[in-house]
Amino acid sequence: MGGLPGLVERLLRRKRLAVERLERLLDPGEAEEARRDHHARRKPRPCGITIHTGVGCSYGCVYCYIWDMGFPGQPQTYPLRPEALAYALAVNPWVVPERTFAAYGSVTEPFLEETRDYAVRLMKLVGETLGLPSQVSTKALLSEDLIARLLEADPAFSVLVTVVALGETARRLEPGAPPAEERIRAAGAAARRGVGVALFVRPIIPGVTDRQAPEIFKLAVENGVRDVVLGSLRVTRGILRRLAAVGVEVPSSLIPRPPRGREQVTLRMSHIKEAVRRAAEEAGLRVHPAACAHNVYTHRMPCHRCRLGPCYAEPEPPSPEEVSEALAILGYPGRPRVEVRGPTIIVRGARRGRAERPLFWLRETTGLMVRAL
Repeated sequence: MGGLPGLVERLLRRKRLAVERLERLLDPGEAEEARRDHHARRKPRPCGITIHTGVGCSYGCVYCYIWDMGFPGQPQTYPLRPEALAYALAVNPWVVPERTFAAYGSVTEPFLEETRDYAVRLMKLVGETLGLPSQVSTKALLSEDLIARLLEADPAFSVLVTVVALGETARRLEPGAPPAEERIRAAGAAARRGVGVALFVRPIIPGVTDRQAPEIFKLAVENGVRDVVLGSLRVTRGILRRLAAVGVEVPSSLIPRPPRGREQVTLRMSHIKEAVRRAAEEAGLRVHPAACAHNVYTHRMPCHRCRLGPCYAEPEPPSPEEVSEALAILGYPGRPRVEVRGPTIIVRGARRGRAERPLFWLRETTGLMVRAL
């Protein structure tokens, strides 16, 4: 069986083999704990599934939201062993081998001394068993040993190196992190070794990042970095207070409404982001519309799962007959009426419940948008 139906069958088979292989590495109690973990049931967004290699961080970045989420300043590895966390991902019915984007980090710095070995072990296991297109965001320095281990886990790894300011400003904003200039130099060295590296200018801090952007981008290009991802600042009451304490006042005009409790509010800053984008392009950098777009680019995976697409290239659309056959393999209830219209697969007669997962797998597998009517 070829085409889309054959691909679906192959991916289902790989998922079963991954579950079996990883389960053999666990005792029954450990496997049960992994199946109860949120990684085993969380539905990925089109941009992928975030994977927590640890909790907490010692860098102390004043704009970070994890302090308001109750995470500690003393980092520690995730409570599950890497084998158990990889197993949790494998049993997650929403995770599609070779297709679901994996984003490591989120509530920790993956390459802290306390978390680095755990993170790279997990990344290697996930790469070997599920083959997820992997991405990590970091402020750590990319050493030669770390680069080699990342490339072993995934030769097309997308590595986002965060820089939002330089010099003394960066030291006030990120007191525990390595100097921003050293991060850029290490990122350039990694790029020369064949790592898919991008500068991660997120969050753009109004009045800081936009003013320093030309200097940041000039240094990046001089060191061999060619790609950049931009992102807006989300604020809580705590973040606003901490920024003010280091001399950064966020204009009230940018805040849609005062955050309540620990709520995160994204600033109105499209005009600022656009100015930073122009500065990046003028410096000769390739600007990706989102973090996952760089993951798509390094893995050379055509993607049009959302309205930001196509990223890298437009996926080849399947025929309606292929879609119907693939949905049957995935357990779709009933007989759908399928139409393929540009980057969108339209499935009419879709029912809630048992139809949701097959339609999700259809989106992940084809890399196209799916509409159920």
